[in-house]
Amino acid sequence: MADAPEPKKRRGIRGRLKEFFKRSGSKTPRSESPSLVRNVEGSGGPSARNQPEQGPESSSLIDRSAQDSLDVASNAVSPPQLTSDGPQEETEQPIDDPRDDMPDVVVPALSPEADNSVPSKGIGSKIYGGVKATLRLVAEVGDVFPPVKSTAAGLLFIFDLIDAYGENHEAFDKLLERVKVLSAILASCPKDVPEEVLDRFRGLSLTLREKEESLKQKLENRSKVERVILSAQDKDEVIELTQEIKMIIEIAVFTSVTQNEFRTIQAVSEIKWLKEHVTIIEQASGGLRNMEKDIEFLRKSELLRKLGEVEGAEYDNQKRGGGCTPGTRISLLCTLLIWAMDRDSAHLFWLSGPAGTGKTALSKTFCAQLAQRGTYGASFMCTVQEKDLQDVYLIIPTVAKILAEERPDFGKALEQVLLNDRSCRSPKTMSLNDQYSKLILEPAAKVFTADDLLVICIDALDECKDKDAISQLVTTLSRKPTVPLKFFLTSRPEISLRTSLQSSGKQLRLFDIEEHVVKADVMLFLTEQFRAVPAIYEPHKDTWPPPEIEQIADFSGKLFIVAFTAFKYITAPNGVSIERFKEFNRQSDGIEAIDSLYSDIMEEAFKGLKSREQELVHSCLSLLVSAQRPLSPHDYGKLLDKDIHLIREAFKALHSVVQVPEERVDDGAISIYHASFVDYVTSHTPREQKWAVERAVAHAATGDACFRIMDLMLCFGISGAQTSYLSNDEQPTSLKLASELAYACTTWGDHVIHAGLESEPRQQKVMAFLRGEKVWYWLEALSAVKALQYAYNILWKISKAAISTELQTLSNDLGDVVHTFETPIAHSAPHLYLSAIPFLRALGTAPHMISLPALDSVPIVHHLPGTGREMLSINLGAYMGCDCLVFSPDGKYLAAAIDSRQLKVCRVVVFTRGGQHAPQATLMEHPDCVNFVAFSPNGRYIASASNDGAIRIWDSQTGMPVSEPLQGHTDIVWAVAYSPDGRYIASGSADKTIRLWDAQTGLPVLQPSTGHTGTVCAVAYSPDGKYIVSGSADDTLRVWDAQTGRAVFGPITGHTDIVRSVAYSTDGKHIVSGSFDSTVRIWDACTGQATVGPMTGHTYKVNSVAFSPDGKFVVSCSNDKTVQIWDAQTGEAASERLEGHTSAVVSVAYSPDGKCIATGSVDNTIRFWDAQMDRPASDSAAGHSAAIRAVAYSPDGKYLASGSEDGTVRVWDAQTGDLSYPPIRMDKNTPVYSLAYSPDGEYFVCGLEDGIIRLWHAQTGKPASNVMSGHTNAVWCVAFSPDGSTIASASVDKTVRIWDARVGESRGEPLTGHTEEVEAVAWSPDGKYLVSGADDNTVRVWDLTGAQRVFELMAGHSDEVWSVAYSPDGRHIASGSKDKTIRLWGTETRQPVGEPITGHTATVRVVVYSPDGNCIASASYDCTIQLWDAHTGEPLSSPIIGHGSLVTSVAFSPTGGRIASGSKDTTLRIWKLPHKNSTPTPSTPQTVDGPVYLHDYPHGVFAIGSDGWIRNSAGDLLLWVPLAHRTGLYCGGLERIIGNIATTKVELTKGVAHGESWLK
Repeated sequence: MADAPEPKKRRGIRGRLKEFFKRSGSKTPRSESPSLVRNVEGSGGPSARNQPEQGPESSSLIDRSAQDSLDVASNAVSPPQLTSDGPQEETEQPIDDPRDDMPDVVVPALSPEADNSVPSKGIGSKIYGGVKATLRLVAEVGDVFPPVKSTAAGLLFIFDLIDAYGENHEAFDKLLERVKVLSAILASCPKDVPEEVLDRFRGLSLTLREKEESLKQKLENRSKVERVILSAQDKDEVIELTQEIKMIIEIAVFTSVTQNEFRTIQAVSEIKWLKEHVTIIEQASGGLRNMEKDIEFLRKSELLRKLGEVEGAEYDNQKRGGGCTPGTRISLLCTLLIWAMDRDSAHLFWLSGPAGTGKTALSKTFCAQLAQRGTYGASFMCTVQEKDLQDVYLIIPTVAKILAEERPDFGKALEQVLLNDRSCRSPKTMSLNDQYSKLILEPAAKVFTADDLLVICIDALDECKDKDAISQLVTTLSRKPTVPLKFFLTSRPEISLRTSLQSSGKQLRLFDIEEHVVKADVMLFLTEQFRAVPAIYEPHKDTWPPPEIEQIADFSGKLFIVAFTAFKYITAPNGVSIERFKEFNRQSDGIEAIDSLYSDIMEEAFKGLKSREQELVHSCLSLLVSAQRPLSPHDYGKLLDKDIHLIREAFKALHSVVQVPEERVDDGAISIYHASFVDYVTSHTPREQKWAVERAVAHAATGDACFRIMDLMLCFGISGAQTSYLSNDEQPTSLKLASELAYACTTWGDHVIHAGLESEPRQQKVMAFLRGEKVWYWLEALSAVKALQYAYNILWKISKAAISTELQTLSNDLGDVVHTFETPIAHSAPHLYLSAIPFLRALGTAPHMISLPALDSVPIVHHLPGTGREMLSINLGAYMGCDCLVFSPDGKYLAAAIDSRQLKVCRVVVFTRGGQHAPQATLMEHPDCVNFVAFSPNGRYIASASNDGAIRIWDSQTGMPVSEPLQGHTDIVWAVAYSPDGRYIASGSADKTIRLWDAQTGLPVLQPSTGHTGTVCAVAYSPDGKYIVSGSADDTLRVWDAQTGRAVFGPITGHTDIVRSVAYSTDGKHIVSGSFDSTVRIWDACTGQATVGPMTGHTYKVNSVAFSPDGKFVVSCSNDKTVQIWDAQTGEAASERLEGHTSAVVSVAYSPDGKCIATGSVDNTIRFWDAQMDRPASDSAAGHSAAIRAVAYSPDGKYLASGSEDGTVRVWDAQTGDLSYPPIRMDKNTPVYSLAYSPDGEYFVCGLEDGIIRLWHAQTGKPASNVMSGHTNAVWCVAFSPDGSTIASASVDKTVRIWDARVGESRGEPLTGHTEEVEAVAWSPDGKYLVSGADDNTVRVWDLTGAQRVFELMAGHSDEVWSVAYSPDGRHIASGSKDKTIRLWGTETRQPVGEPITGHTATVRVVVYSPDGNCIASASYDCTIQLWDAHTGEPLSSPIIGHGSLVTSVAFSPTGGRIASGSKDTTLRIWKLPHKNSTPTPSTPQTVDGPVYLHDYPHGVFAIGSDGWIRNSAGDLLLWVPLAHRTGLYCGGLERIIGNIATTKVELTKGVAHGESWLK
């Protein structure tokens, strides 16, 4: 640095400045300032007495100069005296426990004689004191090292400008404290200053000179007056300059620690000549508070573990290299720190630069500086070398976890969010927007205060794989937070990032920094690095640094990676360092330089190698380039089939570009120093060179190696699981694979795809693997390493990338298998063989090209398909209806809009084709009802339309919103549709308009399309995306131009009521519409003319229509509870009506493969139907087609009658389950709600929905009397008197009626008194009384003896009473209620007996006594049956589970030992009653050779949970049952299922392979 300006000139400037800015002598209020403390014993740092003694050769500059020669102002403080021998006497001890009410520590200054009074004339009075005198002395003495002189001179020049401010300022106070210490350091600087300290001074002086030059240029452009008169803007710049200089000094020569509320600043440890180690203590910025509290608790937090276990993400991971060399990047770091500490600056800072410009090293140093100041929040250093560290979706969860550790109060708030917010169940799969809002902003808002300020650093964003996700993350972080958080991002200047960041926050491009500034930093870096190499330093130490270092710096240009690589090359163990150092001479720079250097390194590495040796090095390079994550020397050896020592030898010549673990550390990772090396060896530049690597070829070789490893190592039991009774996580020994096998199993597919599936041999290799038995062992291995999801993902990718149709089908089908059985395989590896494969074999759904392993000792599953078209029913739960559903484009998922007004639930749920909740997707909650959902064409997003007038976009894989709601409609939005290219969304609303939206930005594209005069109920895009069709409440359709929003033609008329649904055929030639006029019509899409229809057959409103994928059929659904398939050419019904729903069917969709139809209903179910038209009709099916509402045993127990909402009564042989005679069908298919046998078994009576009561001959099914009419509404219950002469009935009309059973006439007037619907009625055993239960929450007893006694109401239930029953001895009455309880009443007192019986979780629909009176059976809407001790109210067994929907009826067999139940799932079931102390053995005696089934065991021995696992009483995992087969599963104690559903029996005869014997 040039000599400092002459003192005379400085005094002249100072004089002029003082003349203009001289102030009065009044004291300026002093702001809170830091204090100086001399470190003493116990003060937390080294004491003065522990410092090295200084000899004569190291005497200070102060000792060599006359004190009286200094030109010091009269009011100056004395220069620091830090060279006196021995410790100074302290007047105050350092403050170890600062108080909140004493934020500043006031202690003696550096010298006992120092003037600690507040100056009277602003900062000038301070600077003109001993500090400035000392600096001037250092700058003017001739034998001082140049960096030290330059530092002093630079400070003097800058202080002259600061003096012009003329006022005191807190920033000046803080700067002065640091300058006092620095001046003491400079003044006492010995001759033998350590080189590492000189490097710091060099960096400091260069940075100060840069500031000096900048200031001079400003002054040169001003007039003399302007130079000395400071404007308001000038004053702001002076303050900014002061802060910069403070930061620069701190970065160069200080280190600090922030703890609790105070920051301690000290000179770096290398400055050892100060006799008194000076410490500055000041108030921290607030970033850290009470760090010691609760840290251990948070480390043990299970909730925080949900955020993932990403290792090595923080800046202090030394495996990723270090930070900047001390003394380098000072100015840049100062800029960053000024931004970070300024609360008013932008919250986002983007530092960009090409590869190799030192972004990561700078980020690490910046984070370290932030940590020293207490403003470090968290960091995430991305890298292509680690899978987790290139996953955008792991960044925010990891940052949140680090923040929780840095700030325990934040951690506790975050725990509450994770605990209470259901959308945070899977934080790592949430949308980035929700991650930011829920995991960062929400907990921060609860605990951060205005005093807090934290910076989060995300480095090397460009090294993440998902570029779309990177853009989303940047967009998310660009939103200014409401909490004091800042974000520092670094990346290459990628176009996508530039676009996202150019309007957000502050930006700085490293490559724009002046070359001489970067060169100086590179010089310092090289000087420091080479000094540590004795072979180079020793010959040059007298003239250090030698000119060769400058040559290397020139060659490196602005790229630190070039300097680093040059250093590694010169000092590599395979060469002579000093020779390479002397000979290193390059002409190129920048990007060309790195390529040139890499070229020389590779030339050197390959020089003299034999052909086989070259092949080995090239193989290592190929694996290095293609590896999906860093591999160890061990892994390289196994994958390349070479000894480890050969691998190490091969990499020895590459040590300058590749980091290799130390000898004997064979499990450490081999990794590249910089991504530019891979770019080089795979670029076109070295293509002809022997080290060139072609990525596709490299991936092919690595893929082959993976297949070799898997073929060699995969086997049955590879997981190492010791027992099938436990999950993978609970195994006695942790499951693990050899590292090379784990790598092969989790990456082979990626290598195959990168290599390209165009190669026929490669396709054959993949097909051979997928067809072979080892594919199952692969799945077992993936289960062991918790990577089963990889199988599904990679098989899906292969199916898309494959050229061969056969491979496409094979991989797709196998992917479906993995998808269907993901739960058991991932949870417990043995159940791949014990659960998944047995069900797969039984169902016949295994891809025909795949060989199933021969397993002789596992359960055998016997599956009997249902007789109807229904394939699967998903029970949504009580009061839950499906308003809309749609298949994903690949047909593997179903998105459904689920609403419940009673439960105030509005959400979109994603199901798998097998009926399970999609494992990753959370529930998409809405504030109001969801009317329509649509998948984007690529399947990544779901759009939903809601009653709140908004459209929401969701990530289909995570269930998280990806943007703010689309707002614009002024009323309910009824429909949405994606354009075929996914770029736009069309919506229709009750505001009578159609709007188009940009799917990426959420912004409106065109003006609303108007023309309809009523609500727009439906919209659909044509397959080519050119047109949009809409259906409206004005009874018309219209077609619109999708580019302009203008009407093409219309209105299309013909319907006579609301057009609720529209759809295009796949060829775009036709449009189908469904209307509330009960018809379906097909129109010409070009002309709007009717071509087919109206198709009639529905008896009520048509809610939804859809074309089959091949365009041959149309499906429709209606409020008449049915689904109809139509021939699209003729309009005729193409099959029988699909019946089974028990309420209106509101949505229908074809699967993309055309094999399945899904329907959604308000009956709480979604159902899947077989859509294939070559199957036989199912009219001959024996079972009911709708909910069963009543069951009754004949008095002799031989028959069982059932009444259903399908309008029939059916009588079954109780032993065989066969129909006794054809169904008895009611007029107009009127639903049957109640049923009862006469005591003699000759008759049965049923009550109907229309208020009619019918009597039938039980043996023939013929009418036995005239119709009994009198009720004006549905008859909920009927009952015969004990003598059979009389029938009682209960009705919605609030009355109970008595009927003559012989003639069918009413006896007397209705019994009135209940104020709401009467739900149930029952006779006393003696026939003298009736009991009834009603919706008025009461039970009534009616006297039929003629005494006409009126009994008081029996009140106690808190909700509707739905069932009543007399005990056989007549002493008690049992009642079941919607309040989920059962109550017992004394018949004499009509008072409650004991406490209510609780256990059910939903309405108790039926209660009934056993014939002996000892047991009460109850059926509930919680889908269970429970048995209770009639005397104590205690449960006699665990709940009986099996029905797939609400249990509506239950009856005891008169002969005992069995109960029958009917359900809304349309089935009738017969159960063996469990006995007390049931033993875990089959209840049916077996012959020696006879089969043993799961259902032969008594109820209670096994139980099936909601997760599908069958467990015993010990909780052991026995078998997993797919959702589609749980409803029809013959479980413990179940004797028979009567119905149309598919049934499953599990044979255990040979199932001896379980527990610790599962491998047998």
